[in-house]
Amino acid sequence: MGQTEIKIFVVLIPVVILIFIIGIIMFVFQYRKRKLMYQKEKANIEKQHKLDLLNNQLQIQQQTMQFIGSEIHDSVSQKLTLASIYSQKLEFENKHPDMLDNLSKISAIINDSLAELRDLAKTLNNPHIRNEGLAELIWHEQERVNGAGICKLEADSDFNRQISITVKSFVFRVLQEFIQNSLKHSGCSLIKIIMEDKLDGLSIEASDNGKGFDIDQVLSGGIGLTNMKRRIHQIGGTFNLLSEPGKGTSVQLFINNKNLLSE
Repeated sequence: MGQTEIKIFVVLIPVVILIFIIGIIMFVFQYRKRKLMYQKEKANIEKQHKLDLLNNQLQIQQQTMQFIGSEIHDSVSQKLTLASIYSQKLEFENKHPDMLDNLSKISAIINDSLAELRDLAKTLNNPHIRNEGLAELIWHEQERVNGAGICKLEADSDFNRQISITVKSFVFRVLQEFIQNSLKHSGCSLIKIIMEDKLDGLSIEASDNGKGFDIDQVLSGGIGLTNMKRRIHQIGGTFNLLSEPGKGTSVQLFINNKNLLSE
């Protein structure tokens, strides 16, 4: 082997080694890139799965409670009301004086049952709604949402006054609807709920840091938002929705002191 060939061989060896090293580096880089993409895709699938489970849980719970409440109101309550009318009619006609006392007792039992069923129908949306305050209900919701690991929910409140079951139920359901909409549609990472005890009533702001939307377009066909607004108006409150594309969404609620105690 001549001197020239030796020199070429000496020069080529480092070049080949360098090319080999670069090839290994590129292979490792591509492998890590594909691995990161796979992990990211896997995390997105798991996140979507958790979100779907959470939304299904909320929907099933809401549908079940609404169905039971409707059945109690439309079927059982109607039958008891009819039985009460018949018993009162017998009392009024007084065709059987010896049965008057028993009829009065039956009528009282039926009326008491009706009152209990109405209360039950109001509270079926949440079994703790009668015994817990609005702030406690929201904190339980915070624990449930944060436990799913999809989005962080922060709730802050200085409100601890007693309010009617109807107001508590409607406000809680509206806030649940806002949370569900944020989780389902906004792509947010943070939801905040702030409840403040004002001198003239209860002020609530719920907001998310999601993608927002065009209010005019959504309100024209958004049943959920329409129902939220209707619920608050039914208890004499005010409802204000704010949102812009890219700037998140917020809902501002206010119920004055008088309406806080109305059934």
